Amino acid sequence: MSTAVMEPKTGYEISITRTFDAPRELVWKAWTNPEMAKEWMGPRGFTTTEFTTSNEPGALWHLTMVGQRPGSEQMVTLGQGGTILEVKPPELLKYTFGWDNRASVGLGDGPKENVITIRFEEQGGRTVMHFHQAPFATESERDGHNGGWNSAFDSFAEFILRVQPARDPEELPSELHLRRFFAAPRQLVFDAWTKPEMVKEWWGPKGFTIPACEIDARQGGEFFIQMKMPDGTLCGLKGRYVEFYPPYRFHYIGTPLDKDGNAFAETWTSVYFEEKNGGTEVVLDGHFTKSPLNAGLHIKGAREGWKQMLDKLEVFVESRRM
Repeated sequence: MSTAVMEPKTGYEISITRTFDAPRELVWKAWTNPEMAKEWMGPRGFTTTEFTTSNEPGALWHLTMVGQRPGSEQMVTLGQGGTILEVKPPELLKYTFGWDNRASVGLGDGPKENVITIRFEEQGGRTVMHFHQAPFATESERDGHNGGWNSAFDSFAEFILRVQPARDPEELPSELHLRRFFAAPRQLVFDAWTKPEMVKEWWGPKGFTIPACEIDARQGGEFFIQMKMPDGTLCGLKGRYVEFYPPYRFHYIGTPLDKDGNAFAETWTSVYFEEKNGGTEVVLDGHFTKSPLNAGLHIKGAREGWKQMLDKLEVFVESRRM
């Protein structure tokens, strides 16, 4: 994984590195062109209705987005903005960030603004983005923004794939994005992901079984899922829920474990549950935050593994509806 020089660490901070399957010039344009940015900016479930920005240091920027408040059916309008500090196309963006009304996003007293620094690195026709934001007043405030930004970057990855020229289908992917519709109520589908006795029924690719499953289904809660491969080898996944809003969405940081119980990577996974056409659409987004060797091959394998798991989940929820 590439590294970048970040802002000095003060209080709680976010550092996110993502690789997008597009050249740096396109990624830069998608960040700085207001009409393009409105297509993806904001977490899933939100739509950006207004975005004004500038390439001039000292100028103001502002964004308005409309969407569903996390964990509720309430629609809200949220505003954020700040001052442009530094712009070096297509390499660097730096600006202050603050909410128009901190209470509107459930935040109490704290710094009115913090600083965002984004560096874009060209890497073989792809773009490595290094995102940093600090300081935050509390751990929960940091985690909430971490979830929101990663969700926005998931939407960004999908947007980039729509607007860029066709890529070689044999190229190894850098991220995982899947959608699957289930003809079942949202609460049932959500429970199938978060209740241990239900997870054991479908988790793991075809032929895998689950000898052990422990889930503390809440924000900050931890989980452990042990898997048994068809040849009897044991492996596993442990992690922590960064955000948890039943039955709408959750984000978790996961650590895959090898047969000896050793961690070999770290992942960020987001799962969204949307009522649609009388059933539930699940949107699954994932990427490595600490990459193993041959990360592209791991993502390619994970895509097939998740497809098999979602097939099993479909059979499971269908049996519960009967």
